Amino acid sequence: MKYLLFLNHPKGEKVFKVPKTKERLARKYFKQTEVLETVIKFEGREIPATVDFNIFTKPSNFDCFNCQDPCCGDNPVIFSDKTRDFLLKNLHRYDSMTKIPSILEETGLSSAEVTESIEKEPGLVPDEFIENEIDMCSCSYKPNNCSTLCSIHSIALEKNMTFQEIVELKPLVCSLWPLEILAEDDLSRVFITLPDDFTNNFITEDYYNIACINMDFTASPFFRRSNPVGFEEKDYTPFYLAYKDTIIFTLGEKFYNDVVKKIQEVNRDA
Repeated sequence: MKYLLFLNHPKGEKVFKVPKTKERLARKYFKQTEVLETVIKFEGREIPATVDFNIFTKPSNFDCFNCQDPCCGDNPVIFSDKTRDFLLKNLHRYDSMTKIPSILEETGLSSAEVTESIEKEPGLVPDEFIENEIDMCSCSYKPNNCSTLCSIHSIALEKNMTFQEIVELKPLVCSLWPLEILAEDDLSRVFITLPDDFTNNFITEDYYNIACINMDFTASPFFRRSNPVGFEEKDYTPFYLAYKDTIIFTLGEKFYNDVVKKIQEVNRDA
């Protein structure tokens, strides 16, 4: 099995390959839990999907502007030509946010070499700078030295681009995080869920420490110490509502409608 959202990761199979132990846990989990069978759209094709649909009712709050936890890790994908062109057309603004072009020039690269690196390097910067001079994702930035935001998303908002256009620019994993999508090696089927505690420990994230989908964690002293504002209980909504447009533009309207219909059927029968 593979982690679908990491198939285009610069580190390749080391990241996207599901370890055998976790694969066994995943297959067991999806056999035992109540699921929905539908399809997703992925890279121009439809793929059958087995969905842990109940997780789409999980209370969620993606309050990035008030979060001080850096969920942006390393470069999650080999960036697309469309994203590279966008950053080059907005190079001054990209630099003012991330400081990456300036940092690269300070290390000795010419402006032409910086441009070439954005055009050609998998992570927009030469490999030797990643996790050294340049940590985290090459598109992440801290506007207030607290929250971590996406420069692609921020520049697009400044240019009044539509949400669909923004989704098409950003790496898919960034738009859908923390959704977990596992796939058969030949992509003949995918399995979809969210990180959860003590139930699906085959996922890549530590559920307990993810305030976005763990409302209880936000009340803990540990979280309140590092995140004094935001993440109020009243702002949590079911995942399928919080991510409605994101799900439709990434996985397809049929997928979204099928999930909502299934949830409504179950609630009606309860």
